[in-house]
This record gives sequence, structure tokens and C-alpha cells, in this order.
Amino acid sequence: MRDNFSTKTKEILAKRVAWQCSFPGCRRITVGAGHKDNTAVINLGEASHIYAASPQGPRYDESMSQDERKSIDNGIWLCKHHARIIDSDFYNYSPETLKQWKKLAEKETFKSLENFDREVLPDIPTTFISLGKSIVLNAVWKSANDGVWKFEIVNFILGDINDVIKFSDDNSDSNKYIVIETQGDGRLIVGHLNWELCENRYIISLLTSEKTARTTPYQMSDISLDFGFEDGDFKMVKGEDAAKQTIIVTLSTNFGDIHYQSSFGSFFSYYYWNFKDDVATLERLIKLEITRLISIPHQDSSSGDNKPALNFINRLINVEVLNLEIINSKIPIKLKLEWGDGKYWESEIGIYVS
Repeated sequence: MRDNFSTKTKEILAKRVAWQCSFPGCRRITVGAGHKDNTAVINLGEASHIYAASPQGPRYDESMSQDERKSIDNGIWLCKHHARIIDSDFYNYSPETLKQWKKLAEKETFKSLENFDREVLPDIPTTFISLGKSIVLNAVWKSANDGVWKFEIVNFILGDINDVIKFSDDNSDSNKYIVIETQGDGRLIVGHLNWELCENRYIISLLTSEKTARTTPYQMSDISLDFGFEDGDFKMVKGEDAAKQTIIVTLSTNFGDIHYQSSFGSFFSYYYWNFKDDVATLERLIKLEITRLISIPHQDSSSGDNKPALNFINRLINVEVLNLEIINSKIPIKLKLEWGDGKYWESEIGIYVS
């Protein structure tokens, strides 16, 4: 059984964006005159569910109630073309991204009504973006069409515009990547990153590669970190326990510290020491970093594989720093994520800080 929107909810969703598609870069008008007679109206828009209306649907969340699924908060108005895209390719369109696009479309409509200037309003939704290893910026989605992502820079968290220009011109790095906080995904960049200054705003556009494949944790196996013995041999951890241990080891290893795997590890400790006085920013950076480890491949010299370190995770849903005090060289965090098969998993873990 589907938890469908009411007619009134659909109408409000459409009117709040002036009957235009909410997909960035589209804004197609979805309603207009028909030719059957002088009262005919054609509607080429849809009220799409952010979280699916029924089990097995795209982005379904079993924890939601029926009223939540059919509420206006769970809807976004799209043209029929983009409504099909977000559902047929739903792993590429996270709920967080759709919520942000909805807000952006509503803000643009409101600005048009009020004839505001182009200054970004304080409550315009933004997302953290990582460009390679050294640049983190706060930006607003401009468009996302055919693998080309475009953003408007609001401010820099790490680096500056000169670093972006150098990043664009650097042809030596074959592993250039972009990671999007709200999208919960990262991609390798195809070709050059393009930037332009438009009305005192820097606009970045780039072509992204295909999303990397995800697996599941259930077949994983490794020696337990407590190095205990069981049945005369080293104690092993398997399945989700092995995945949990891999997450801990990966986040606890500083990026580049293992000389024979120079692209392994994370920036967790770096972010902690530089942003521990701003826990909200720290949590967003940790989410960005785990998303990189989920989606950006690295070369494993021992196996020869070129895949993301945490590719058994499909998407990180939330991260919470439980305590900023270092105890036994670790800080506790709480993760909620989705395995590669869509199953949710939540746990508290301790990450070593050095």
C-alpha cells in the first residue's frame, strides 16, 4: 500500500515553486494551456516522494510513519523527466540532496516574488564540498545535469580561490575528486575543473565519472583487534563486526602514514585538532571524510585493487561526536549508515586521535 500525497498537498508543493521543476538547472514550467478547449490545462509535473511511499521504493525509510511519508515535508515538485530520473537512478540522489534542492527552488521563487538581489540569503541551504585533499568549501547547488555538477562558492573552510585555480590547472593528479556532504557521494573528476567569476561570485562546474560500485559487509572477515585466541587460532571478526573494525582502523590511520599505501587513511585527526572548538563544523567534516572513503577509490598495493576503502557502505546518514575529550587516545562518535544493500546500521565507535 502506497502512502500517497493528498490533492491539496500536491497543489501546495507545486505552487511553492511556481509550478516549476525543482531540479537544479531545470526550472521547467510544468503547467500550461491545453489545446482541447479553452479550459484545458496540461500538467507535466509530479509531486515526488523524497522517502518512498511504499516498501521497495527508492529511498524507503521503514522508521517513518504513514503520516510522515505523505506529508508535505516528504515531497518535492519535479517535471516528469526529473521525477523519473531521481527514482530510476535513486542511489545517485540522496534524501538530503533532494531536501536541499526543494529548499533552493522555494527560495528562488520567493526571491523572484520579492525582487531580491543576488546576495545569498543566510538561510539558503548550503553543502560542504571537498575538492581533492586540501580544499573544503561551502557552496550552493546551481545545477546537476548529465553528470555536470555546478556550484556557487559561499565561503572556504580550507583553502582559498587560488587553491581552486591551482587545482584546476594541475594535470599531474590523475585522482582528482569531488565529495558532496549532502549528496553522501563522491566522484572522480573527468577532465578539467572549470571556474568563473560571475557578478562577484565564483562558480565551479565539472564533469563527474560514474558512481563507484558498492558491496556489502556480510562476507568480510579479519583478525580481531584484541588479538585474542579462539579454538587455538587468532580470534576472527566477521560480517558487520568486521566492517565496524575496518571503519575504526581506516579513520584512525592518518592519511599517507603507511608508506606502501600512500593514499590509505583519513584526515580525521587533522580535522579534530583544527575544528574541535566548532563541533558542528567538525561533524560535517567527518561526514565529508567518511563519504570520501566510501566513494573515492585508492590503490591497494597488497591486493592490487583500486576501490574505496569503505565501499561496503552505500551512504553515511549521520555522524555525531559524543565527547570531544580524548580518553585512552580515542574520541567516541556515533554513526548511522546504510550498507551497500540498503540495510541501516547504527553504532558507537572510538576513533584514535594522534
